[in-house]
Amino acid sequence: MGKIAVIYATKTKHSKKLADAIGAALGEKAYNITENPVLDNADLLFVVGGIYAGNSLPELLKYIEEMEAPSLRRAVLVTNCASGKQGQDGVRRILEEKNIEIIDEFICKGSFLFVSFNHPNAKDLEEATGFALSMLEKIDR
Repeated sequence: MGKIAVIYATKTKHSKKLADAIGAALGEKAYNITENPVLDNADLLFVVGGIYAGNSLPELLKYIEEMEAPSLRRAVLVTNCASGKQGQDGVRRILEEKNIEIIDEFICKGSFLFVSFNHPNAKDLEEATGFALSMLEKIDR
């Protein structure tokens, strides 16, 4: 296994909670895309983001579009949204256009106003970290 990177974009801090938990489980720091993290040596990328009005944050889409990551071969998406059902289709499309394989996507409830209030919660964080660790096992085979 090569180098792992964890990045996130957030408005509500939900994605930060998820990214920090995943980063801790993987022994990696989670970077906010506003820090413009350099991904030169990463070959597996965890992208954590929420769905806002049906789409990923425009800033995340722009970061993914412009990122320079010559060794990046695979990515895992971790998504939170009020419905608990919608994935990061825009991020997926951009990564696939760059010939980066999407291993899988974890989708958990986020909250919006009073919809799914208190998500992501401790159970969601536990499930997200379990998912992340299972992705390492999946690709090590």
